[in-house]
Amino acid sequence: MRTSIRSSIAALILAAIGAVAGFAQTANTPFSAPEYYASSFNLWSVNGQSPNTYIFQGRSICNSNAQNVPFFVFSTTGPVLIADATSANSEVVTPSAIVNTAGSCGATLAPSNNHYTFQLKSGSAGLQEAINSLQGQGAWPTLIDLDKNWWTIANQIPGTYGTAILAAAKGNMTVLLKDITTAPATFYVWSGTAYTATNALSKNTAPTIAAGASAGSGPTVSNSGASTGITGIASVLTGTATTTGTIFTETWPAVSAGGPQYDGTCVVKSSGANSYTTFTVATSDTGSGTTFQRILTVTEATAAPTASTQYYFTYTCK
Repeated sequence: MRTSIRSSIAALILAAIGAVAGFAQTANTPFSAPEYYASSFNLWSVNGQSPNTYIFQGRSICNSNAQNVPFFVFSTTGPVLIADATSANSEVVTPSAIVNTAGSCGATLAPSNNHYTFQLKSGSAGLQEAINSLQGQGAWPTLIDLDKNWWTIANQIPGTYGTAILAAAKGNMTVLLKDITTAPATFYVWSGTAYTATNALSKNTAPTIAAGASAGSGPTVSNSGASTGITGIASVLTGTATTTGTIFTETWPAVSAGGPQYDGTCVVKSSGANSYTTFTVATSDTGSGTTFQRILTVTEATAAPTASTQYYFTYTCK
């Protein structure tokens, strides 16, 4: 009897601990995963019920789940692979409409071939399903990974390939894509019309420099030819009537043109014969969404630069 009571108490204690642990995990993880894999949203298929018919009896067969994210498999932006029993007849078609009722589900498709025995599968290797299911989640963007599984599956879809699927993906600024098969990983952000690689362009494209009032009247400013979006050298040849204030600003490309998506941190140092130390550095931004741009401002509040003098400033940003 005592053994039974002890076992019951132990079970209750373990259940209580589990409940507390489960509550703590739920309270601290409002989203089911820190990152999502596009290939996880590819693991669905719907068997054909009748020849050339893409509306099916039953609702649950059109629902799937990936990384604890439930989703309806059809959309008017998600291409569908009609995997025919005769592989030569397989094709990818984007629905013009979808059906999702209590008794039936499916998509309105206009394929080029007849399909008598077939399965419907993702025509984007899960990418468009992932974007559709994950966009608009909270205040910060959701990250979708493109791993070797995704690229392998995407490149096997008839009539297309991975890079074409990526170029055709439809989304918005609330979803970022990350290709983890490159080193470093390549990030893609929605430009308003397509997903565009950001870090490749922002690393290679130098910001645009502009002189401020502190540089005086008629100054000459430029970035060295070797400057990039990450590091470079700003050249400032001051004019006459220099004063305190902004010496120069650097403005990066907008997100839509491959620029960085955040203010970041920049370190600026004076170099060359005319070393200059009494300046301050600040990063800010302008615009939002695809028009977002990082701005670096170098300001002198103590002593004006010397007129008609060459200054060099190196910048390193991340």
